Amino acid sequence: MKLSIDISELIQLGKKMLPEGVDFFLDETPIIFDPIDIELSAGKEISISDLDPGSSLISYQGRQVLLYIRDHTNSYDAAIEDGKKGKRFHIAWCKTLDSMRQKNRFERYHATNRVDGLFEIDDGLGRSQDATLRVCMNCLERLNYKGSIDKQQKKSIFNSFSLDEFFLNYSTCFRHIPKGIHDKSNSGYVKNWKEISKSTRDNANYICSDCGVNLISSKKLCDVHHKNGVKYDNSAENLIVLCKDCHRKQPMHAWIFIAQSDMEIIQRLRSQQGLLKTESWKDVYDITDPSIHGDIHIMQNKGYPQPIIGLVLNNSKGEAITTVAAAWPSIKIAINLTAVEVEGWQVFTVGELVKEIQSGVNF
Repeated sequence: MKLSIDISELIQLGKKMLPEGVDFFLDETPIIFDPIDIELSAGKEISISDLDPGSSLISYQGRQVLLYIRDHTNSYDAAIEDGKKGKRFHIAWCKTLDSMRQKNRFERYHATNRVDGLFEIDDGLGRSQDATLRVCMNCLERLNYKGSIDKQQKKSIFNSFSLDEFFLNYSTCFRHIPKGIHDKSNSGYVKNWKEISKSTRDNANYICSDCGVNLISSKKLCDVHHKNGVKYDNSAENLIVLCKDCHRKQPMHAWIFIAQSDMEIIQRLRSQQGLLKTESWKDVYDITDPSIHGDIHIMQNKGYPQPIIGLVLNNSKGEAITTVAAAWPSIKIAINLTAVEVEGWQVFTVGELVKEIQSGVNF
């Protein structure tokens, strides 16, 4: 017997539950968090040798994580009262961790992917509680995060450091979205937001109003932004269409997570549409992934010229090997989100160019 089933209400419900700008399809696979994601949100004791190798950032099983010391036996009460008096947490392989690694001497670290700035610590005697620990300043300098190599700016950057913003700036370096960020991105919209969003994007022909990229071929990467930040204000003058990259760079939009594959699509479309040309350093930062801004900034700080964005590198036979995120052809130096080898070029991954220059290398 043939059954006739109306699933229109299910589809409408699916549209309402998804994040801004995303289309719903019945066969679309929902985000399912593995047990390790749940463990990391609570804090998991790990061995340093279990961390993923080959990155300036700290990663565990493909998840961007923070390292912190749970044991606050000698400073528990002080840290609970004032997080500044607790032990610092790490976001990168800074000189503190590198020194420990070289000496093979590590304290008992826990890894976490929480984005709320809270870390569960204990006093070694059975008491435990969340504390607002502070970031390691050496880590900020190691990544040149927001220009932290500038000694005068580093303290200000340290005091205003936001974990969810940090995770989002480096989201393209990791394969998994932190659970806390995913939860934030799915709230606050009116019931018919999906219809409003689609209509707004249709009217704009899926063209980003900031960078100008046409996303008609990749509609899921096209968002609608509330200019005043109020999600229930859906007046026409308050809504603009942005690509997901430009959207996440808006103030107070650190909850927008963009995968590396999605960023590569946006950059490829920008390149095909002639939108990667730059006239100023501001242009360079506007159209590049935030995860490489620290590397770009240190080159700017050292007096190097503006890089070429989205440059295709060829081998000795003239065959195209890869397209890199940013490159300085005159010195054969490039930055890329993933490791690649091209004859005659030094291609650095995120944070590695910062480390090279900090060690005293000049190109």
